[in-house]
Amino acid sequence: MIVTEQKAFTEVNESLVGHQKIFVIGCGSCATAWHTGGEAEVKEMVEKLQGAGKTCIGWAISEETCDERKTRRELRAHSSELAEAEGVLVMSCGAGVQTTALVLEDKPVYPALNAMFLARLQRLTRADERCLLCGECILASTGGLCPVTLCPKELLNGPCGGYNHGMCEVNPDRECAWVSIYHRLQRIGQLDRLHLIQSPKDQSKRGHPRLVDKGAA
Repeated sequence: MIVTEQKAFTEVNESLVGHQKIFVIGCGSCATAWHTGGEAEVKEMVEKLQGAGKTCIGWAISEETCDERKTRRELRAHSSELAEAEGVLVMSCGAGVQTTALVLEDKPVYPALNAMFLARLQRLTRADERCLLCGECILASTGGLCPVTLCPKELLNGPCGGYNHGMCEVNPDRECAWVSIYHRLQRIGQLDRLHLIQSPKDQSKRGHPRLVDKGAA
């Protein structure tokens, strides 16, 4: 899931200066799971905006705000309110905000959240970063643990010389990523995979903006 945090309300309110009638959109996927942009949070935002003197003329929850088809379908049901809106506030990750901006091409669209990282959800209040979307997954060789994400130095072939008693040099409170990988491979009987030499990452695969078109010939 994509972990987000709510912006300070003062920042949100400042971004809406000059707009009186506001429509609020939440996300039924990641932001709902992380309690930053689901129905409860959208309703709370509506109350805050009204308390700040704004007029909230409507709100909606897109099943997945980053999915243009679903967002377009959801917002079609609110066309009359959106026609009246002077600004649209989106409570989702940056991809959801941009998707909404493309759907509502003639409306100012503003973010209410900061997108943090792609995470493993441990419980409803705890998540940790697990994937940098590098485009060259090597998890088959590292026991399902990603050194690119878990190692602050993104080392691909073992630990640096600074790790101490199994702990990370950069963050001494965390176990070294490669120590974790070693223990994982040991438990599953695949220590031989440590002999595999990983080639340098093709950084061009992390260039921006990226596009994937599965329908292309």
